[in-house]
Amino acid sequence: MINEINEVIVGFDLGRNFSLITFYNHKISDPITISTEEGQEKYLIPTPRDIFPLVEGKKELGDVLLSNFFKECFDMLGTEEPAKDISIMVTMEKMEEPWVSAIPSSLAMLGIERSHVFLQDYRESFFYFTLNQKKELWNYKVALFEYEDSKITAFELDIDYKTRPALVRVTKMAQLSLDKKVRRGKKDTDWDLERDRLFLGLIQKIFANKIFSSTYLIGDNFDKTWAVRSLQYLCNNRRHAFQGRNLYTKGACYGAMQRKGIGNIGDFLYVGEDMVEVNVGMQMLIRGKDNYYLCLNAGMDWYEAYHTYELILDDTDELILYFKPIDSSPARTHSILLEGLPVRPNKTTRLEVNISFQSVHKCKVFIRDLGFGGLFPSSGKTWEEIIDV
Repeated sequence: MINEINEVIVGFDLGRNFSLITFYNHKISDPITISTEEGQEKYLIPTPRDIFPLVEGKKELGDVLLSNFFKECFDMLGTEEPAKDISIMVTMEKMEEPWVSAIPSSLAMLGIERSHVFLQDYRESFFYFTLNQKKELWNYKVALFEYEDSKITAFELDIDYKTRPALVRVTKMAQLSLDKKVRRGKKDTDWDLERDRLFLGLIQKIFANKIFSSTYLIGDNFDKTWAVRSLQYLCNNRRHAFQGRNLYTKGACYGAMQRKGIGNIGDFLYVGEDMVEVNVGMQMLIRGKDNYYLCLNAGMDWYEAYHTYELILDDTDELILYFKPIDSSPARTHSILLEGLPVRPNKTTRLEVNISFQSVHKCKVFIRDLGFGGLFPSSGKTWEEIIDV
């Protein structure tokens, strides 16, 4: 929950060429996207061109430049103490390493704790944006067309109401190339007619035998001067069509609000390509009783799945983890032998265990010997294992 009167929740769309920032606080009813010019809907903030190649080249300077860029964008919010006031969701076309590490690292340089940093890709931002609109706009399927780099990519949001919670998926349906090769030297007027014809064909292919409540168009290349028949078709049968650039940044803000306990999308679960499909846990004594300790819950993105806890060994030199799939298939166990564990009396070895994921199917377990207070200092010994799940 937002506890501090000045706390701000931010949705940040980090793009290779341009970025956008949206915020929410207790003073406003809906998230607001920041414009670079007051009174105008000019949302695009140029992303420094060196950030992407440096971060993707795993150069330390990349994290520093990214941190500086975040700071410049936060200054647009008028927040004097970002470390104290900000919780942030960063969204990108695809969330993967090295960005999964670089984004929290760069925000930590500003004093923003990892627990206040959230990550998701564009598809999940589309999900959060859509379910925060009026219900009439997503009673049925929802389409998204993105026009970037001389191609139009089509996505479909579909809700399976037969399950509880209802499962929501965003699927890439098709891609239409509109590059110079397709244009083949056509004059502007002829090319506009051809683009309209090709786009209309793509829409009709996606919409065939399906019911769509609404459509969203992203990209400055969409223009009523050429997309004449296609836009008319999108609005047929009382469908709604919207165009803009800030869908992903607003969706990121709604996602962060949900994480902070403010949003209420109801009984819906987003099922994406990055979702972890196993629960991770251990059997251990808790307050003298044998219990199953849930370390990580299924249903979260792999880059958001991490947990650190401590335990005391009881007459054993191994840890046994349970991986329970959400599809009700049998659980499997994995044993980690703590080779070279210091010899101490029983129940005098305390361990720190950190569980995270490197991908949907790779779980990383890092274990550190903490010793036992002043009686047995830490040996400094660590163990690490990558487990296929």
